[in-house]
Amino acid sequence: MNEGIKARKPILIAGVVILTICLCFIFPFEYNRTNYITDLKFTFLSLTVAMFTLMFGLMGKHFYKGLLFLICSALFSFIVWFFLYPAGWLSPVVAVWGGIPSGVIAGLLFLLLNFEFIKDENRYRLFFKRLISYLVILGIVSFLFDKGGDWIFDISEYLKSRK
Repeated sequence: MNEGIKARKPILIAGVVILTICLCFIFPFEYNRTNYITDLKFTFLSLTVAMFTLMFGLMGKHFYKGLLFLICSALFSFIVWFFLYPAGWLSPVVAVWGGIPSGVIAGLLFLLLNFEFIKDENRYRLFFKRLISYLVILGIVSFLFDKGGDWIFDISEYLKSRK
């Protein structure tokens, strides 16, 4: 195992524990008491803490480069949504509510699949391959945000109607 990963192993374990607590205890507790997604404050807070902890555990001293990549990903996705979404008076709102979250999620997925990207010294050699993979991930995530809808609600309503 890599020496850097060995040194950060407790941080990775802490991130996984925080994520597990969030998904198994905090989210179900808050989900039963809320009607809107904005009421899940502790869920979002614990997911953010788990994400930052895991990012630091995986990237080490390159943590700030990872944060910069996430911010640039959110900004790029916002710009793409602003210009490619049909023009209208609601277009900036859609770009904020759809573009920024899809950019952050696409950036996280890209970093999860390519977390050596930030640390790699020869990153220019594989630049176009990684750029294409990022754009594909961003396209899929943006499509799911735009056309996906509330899948859990649709599936649960379908299962209720079958009974």
